[in-house]
Amino acid sequence: SHLPKAVGAAFMLGRQKRIGLSPSVPDDSVVICTFGDASSNHATACTAFNATAMATHQNLPCPIVFVCEDNGLGISVRTPKGWVEDRFRPDPWITYFGADGLDIVDAYEAAHEAVEHARETRKPAFLHLKLVRLLGHAGSDVEQLYRSTDEIVAAESQDPLLSTAAMLVSGGWLTSQDVLSMYEGAR
Repeated sequence: SHLPKAVGAAFMLGRQKRIGLSPSVPDDSVVICTFGDASSNHATACTAFNATAMATHQNLPCPIVFVCEDNGLGISVRTPKGWVEDRFRPDPWITYFGADGLDIVDAYEAAHEAVEHARETRKPAFLHLKLVRLLGHAGSDVEQLYRSTDEIVAAESQDPLLSTAAMLVSGGWLTSQDVLSMYEGAR
């Protein structure tokens, strides 16, 4: 439900001066909103995408970055493979950026490109991050009811915290002890 509000905020960034309001944020600000892959199908989200496309079609500024956290699951229902990319990549009014959300460098670079696109063109971007979901959707969600043990183990083996820590250690930026100390410190 927050996507239409985010579009309104992005649209207002370009309208403030025109209607005599003094901007409370820098002129190159962008709005960022996040949601899951299943939420991209909700009526309110579709309304936001359509309103953004309409503004862009009319050459009205709408600097927004839609960040889709795609873990392939909508609570306990699977999102069809490839749906998000197939739906949003060809959109002529919202520029698509995709990344492996489990790879911190790839995710950072794509996020940077998406934000810079929105900042420089004042047009919308769609950042699609492919992720895994660790644990259930909420405290009451028993993922063993719809995911096999093998699927759960496979997802946990892709924990981005562990892969990022391994990258930092193998790259020589941190030692294993540094990583453990940071982890314990954050606990």
